[in-house]
This record gives sequence, structure tokens and C-alpha cells, in this order.
Amino acid sequence: MKTSLIGLVLAMTLAGQQELLRPSKVPADGRLNAFDRTWEEWLKRTGEPWPDFASMRSVPGLPDALEGVRTGPEWSKRRVELKGLVEKWLYGAMPPAPGNVRAVVTSERKEGRATVREVRLEFGKDHLSTLRIELVIPEGKGPFPVFLTNHGVNRPWIYTAVRRGYIACIYHATDPRYGNGDDSDAWVEQYPKYDWAVLARWAWAASRAVDYLVTRPEVDGAKIGLAGHSRNGKQALVAAAFDERIGAVVLSSGNSGEGDPWRYTTDPFANESIELLTGGQSHWFQPRLRFFAGREDKLPVDQNTLVALVAPRGLMFYTGYAEGAGNPVGFEQAYRDGRRVYRWLGKEANVWMNLRAGEHETSAEDVENFVDFFESVFGRRVRPKVETWVHGYDFEEWQKLTGARAEPVGKLSDREQVLWALGEEPAGVSNLQLRRLPLEVSGVESWVGKVLRRPSADAEVRDRIKKEGMRWTEIPFGDGLKGDLFLPEGKGQGKVPVVVWLHGYSYQGGWSIAAPWTSTGSDSRLDQRPSIPSLVKRGFAVLAFDQIGFGARVLEAKEFYGRYPKWSLMGKMVADTRAAVEALGQVDGVDGEAVYLMGYSLGGKVALLTAALDERVKGLAVVSGFDVLRAATADRGVEGIRHYSHLHGLLPKLGFYVDRPEQSPFDFDAAVRLTGRRPVLVIAPELDRYVRAADVATAVKGLARPGLTVETPRDFNRFRRETQERVFEWLATVGSGR
Repeated sequence: MKTSLIGLVLAMTLAGQQELLRPSKVPADGRLNAFDRTWEEWLKRTGEPWPDFASMRSVPGLPDALEGVRTGPEWSKRRVELKGLVEKWLYGAMPPAPGNVRAVVTSERKEGRATVREVRLEFGKDHLSTLRIELVIPEGKGPFPVFLTNHGVNRPWIYTAVRRGYIACIYHATDPRYGNGDDSDAWVEQYPKYDWAVLARWAWAASRAVDYLVTRPEVDGAKIGLAGHSRNGKQALVAAAFDERIGAVVLSSGNSGEGDPWRYTTDPFANESIELLTGGQSHWFQPRLRFFAGREDKLPVDQNTLVALVAPRGLMFYTGYAEGAGNPVGFEQAYRDGRRVYRWLGKEANVWMNLRAGEHETSAEDVENFVDFFESVFGRRVRPKVETWVHGYDFEEWQKLTGARAEPVGKLSDREQVLWALGEEPAGVSNLQLRRLPLEVSGVESWVGKVLRRPSADAEVRDRIKKEGMRWTEIPFGDGLKGDLFLPEGKGQGKVPVVVWLHGYSYQGGWSIAAPWTSTGSDSRLDQRPSIPSLVKRGFAVLAFDQIGFGARVLEAKEFYGRYPKWSLMGKMVADTRAAVEALGQVDGVDGEAVYLMGYSLGGKVALLTAALDERVKGLAVVSGFDVLRAATADRGVEGIRHYSHLHGLLPKLGFYVDRPEQSPFDFDAAVRLTGRRPVLVIAPELDRYVRAADVATAVKGLARPGLTVETPRDFNRFRRETQERVFEWLATVGSGR
């Protein structure tokens, strides 16, 4: 009876989790498999059980590929285990090499001094499976290294490679919209026993091209480099991880499902999450991956696992740090972990990281950089290793830089706790511009701001703002900063209350992701920041700005601790937010005595600490921002103090307590108590993987007071529409005095 009851509860829990996922879409550019159009159809047909998350280990950081490995033979055994896990959870099982590949040359011609050879590879049962490849062979004796890619449209990458003395080889297995057809689609029926996803099929195609290349006398089989961009970067990593004949690989802007681990693609990071990709591009990955939406810490492997499988061969992370679908900090963490594996194997020089400026698309110079990397790894022309950082924070380096040491800390009052954690704020001066009216903002929007389509840099955006019934202006505040202020259109409304929007961990986008000046849209990233028009239509002004290290200020955090060794990034964020509150008191049409804060994730933490120190804040709404540090012991399976001290560098001094969190001089309950009797809404989702619901429940029992509302919806850590509407309604209630 007891066992049956447990099973019933588990079934109800898993069914409830499925209801939290948006319905998936039918892929427009490929097939999930031979039977199912959607993830839901696959789930119904196969009866695939949901993972028993309660029995699975929570790994809040990146899973360790070297776990239990001390010797070379142990690593060989571990690699086999990791490949099996990658196939099971991420890409599906791939067939073994067919072993009977034969080549039919369908045409050969001269283009200038190069030879263009088109080949049809035939393999598998009765040689019914085929793959077209195209070689561009430079003039000369050879053997030549190979630049391998599946980028087929206009062959954009091959010209530089051929000029640099490489055979360019294109295999026709990619998104049919961006190539010359997808030959791998027919393999769905030809290999019916395998549940491989599209990315796995494309990667397997790369290996069939290699099968042919290594038989050719004009090819140097020890020098085959593979490069892929965007979704093709995703498949390139899989191909290199599973085929050791590929000597080096460049991962170009593949983002989630490539060099950015899933653990850094959750909604707080405002990029392409598991739910977004497996729902919108369900054919790219093995359907089991979708189970882990909101449960990324339960994944036994992650993208860093594939990086480890490539080691010790060459691998370069290559992405734009301001790409909307990216996350530079995620790439940095994957690189650090991969570098550790390469170092253990004695080949640290073979792993590079280039977080470049610019948008998603590549240029001719980017391809030159790819070839430079191949040249170095292949020993043809060794160049200095490239290792660029955007955030670049490391706790041990912080200690060396600042000379900080663990020091005894006595019992602190609530205010002393907050001030201790934030560090020593250097003496400054209020923005002198606030003494002048009207307020004027000087300076030109940076290129990052233009990429992010900020109103000051985009006339089309300003037109859309008007169509939403809003007007927009910029205001100066703090240390030469500026914010975007949205107000109700029209005059004669008197002063309106204002909400300051404080964003999550959107390193690449800051306060604006997708199109925040619109009230509707299908992009699920609208669930990662609020609809500004919805708030304005409720009678509020809305101020939004980037925190240090995010969005248009993405490069500002890297040198922060060298400049302010006794302060903290979170302390700077709080100081900037307080400065914004001060500036709002000078803005025409805004009620400076009715300033509310609304923060999600990181922004929720900033909101709490700001309100704790600044009584000008009238009230605040905090979504997934309340943490319980002293309860975050190692057995809880959450990032805890490490999140603040080692990963994001927000409150480094906490790092001295990472192994004894119960002794931390600071915790967030102190900030809540300092809000006094002001209205505070705390939304702490029950399934938030960053803090355990039981710890939140215990903490808030001692915080109960009039005006404090704590809600624990059954949801993941996200700011979806339903939650937004709840926050907006709460703000409208407290803002009107009802």
C-alpha cells in the first residue's frame, strides 16, 4: 500500500511537471524521427518514463568528466562511459561506422588553379545510404591538411582555407534551408534501430566524409580540422567528440547545446534554454533532454563533457560576447573546465577561447582566425595561444589581487551584515547633472547598445514604443550612467509612480532581451523579462538600465576588483540602483516618492539589498531572488555561497565560508528584515533549482509581518507571463494604496 502511494504521488508530480512545459512545435526544417512530429507524440508513442529526479544526484556545477580518473586506462574507460551518457541524454544513439563506404566521383573540374571534385559516398545495407561531399583541392603536390565543414550555401568558408593551402571539404548534411539539402534525412528510415537526433546525424555525416578523406593520397589524414557555425557548431562538437580522427574543431557561435553548458542557459541567463530549444527545435536533440527543463542540475552530463571527449585534440571556443542567444560567462566556465582536462592530459596549448566583439554572423577575418588555430594545433605555423575573457573572474585570483584573507567576524546586526557583504564603497559624489533641469544625457550609444536595439540607437524601436502608447527618454544617474525611462503617453496625467526593472543574469543583453518594448510576441524569451507596456498601461513609469558587467556594460566588470579591491560587484550594483532612485526624484512627470523595485533572479537580490539600505524605496517585488545561504550545505545540491563568491564574483568575501556556510556573517533574511513595514512581494518557485523550497519555507517563518507576501508557486526559476501578471497586479495594488 505504501509503495503504491509513493508511486501515485510520483506519477502526479511528473505529470504536473509536463504541464509546466509549453507545447512543442512541429519542426519546420527536419524530422524528429520516422514516426513523431512533436515531442508530445514521441512521449505518448514510446511511453518513455520521466527520470526519477528524487533519486538522481544534483550537480549544481559542471559534471566532472575526470571523476574517479587517475590513470590513462581509467580515462579510456571513462570516455566510453561518457559517450554512452551523451548519447542517452543529449543526442541519441548513433550507428557504428558502416565499414563499407565507397566513393563515386560524379564530376571533377578546374576552377582557376584549384580542382573541384564532387563525390557521392555510398554505404550501409546494400549501399543504399548516400552522402554528397564536395572537395576543393588547391594546386600543388600535397598531401594537404583539410578544412571540413557542412556550410554549403555559397560555400562561404572555403575560399580562405584553400588560399591557405587546405583542401576544403563540404558534406551535405545540414539544415536544408541553409545548405544544398540534407542527405542525412533519409537515414531515419535506413537506420531504424537508432534514436539519433538531427545533430547526431549531421555529426555522423562528418565521420563518413572522414572515412573517404583518409583514403586519399592528397589528404594529410593527421591534419583534419572541422568548423561549424551556429547550429552547425553544435554538430561539429558532437562529431569531434565521437571521431578521434578529427584533429581539431572550431565551435563558432553555437551557444546553447554547443560551448555554452545547459547549466548556464536557464531562464536567469536569458538565452536559449532547454525548454526553448527542445520545444522549438525538437528534432535537434534526443527527446529525453526536454525532461531536464528547469532540472538542469540533474543532467548526468553537459556540454563540457563533449569538450573533455575532444581532448587532447584541438578545440577553440569562438563566439560573440554580445550575441542574444549566447552567454559569455557560460563559455568561460566551460573553457575553464575543459582547460583542466587538457592540462591533465598535458595538452593545455590545444584549447583556445576567443570571445569576440560583434554579432552572430562571421566575417572573412573570423575564418582566418579558424585557420590560424588549425595551423597552430597541426604544427604548421605555431601562433600564440588565444585566451580572451569578458568576465574573467576567479576567486583565487581575487584573493591574489586584493590580498583578502579570512578574518574573524563577530555577531553583526542586520545592517552590519549587509554592509559587510557589500564591502567598502569608496567615497563618491552625487551626479551633479541632477541639479540642472532639464536633465541631459551626453554620449553616443555603444556598438553593443546598437546590437541590443536600445531606443537611443534605433529609430524603428522608438516608433514601436509610440505605437504601444508610451513615450521614452533617457536619464543620467550615478557615475556617468544612463537609464531608459518609459512613461505613459500624453500630458496632464500628473506624476506617476515608477518601477525600476532589475534584470537577471543576462550578461549578453542586460535589461533588454528580444523586444521588451512590445506587449506580445511568441519568443519565449519574453518570459525572461517583463513586458514594459503592460506596466505602463497600469499607470507606471518604468526605468531600466544595465548592471555592471551586463548588456552595454558587459566589459566593465573584468577590471573591477583591480580598481576597487575592498568593494564588491554587488555593492556597485546596489550603489547604481540607489543612484537611479535618487535621479528619479528629479524627473518631470515621475513621482520620486513612489519608487518601486522589481527584480528577477540577480535583480531580485539587488532589489532586496538596495531596499535594505535605502528607505526611499516604497516597495519591492522579488522573483527568484531570495536565497538562504546558511542552509546551503554541500548535501543540498545547490550553488549556495559558491554562486556569489566563486562563479559570478558578486560577493567575494563569502568565499571564505563556502565550506562552512552555516557560519556565514551574512544571509538574505537580514535584508528582508531591514525593509521594515514596507510592502514586499517574494515569489519563490517550488522547483527553483538554485535554492531548496524547504529552506525558503523555514526562513520565511521567522520573517512574517504585515506587508510581506511570500508566494511559492509550483514552477521553475523563471519569470513567465503568469508570474509577471501577478507581480504587475500586486504593484498596481500597492502603488494605488488599495
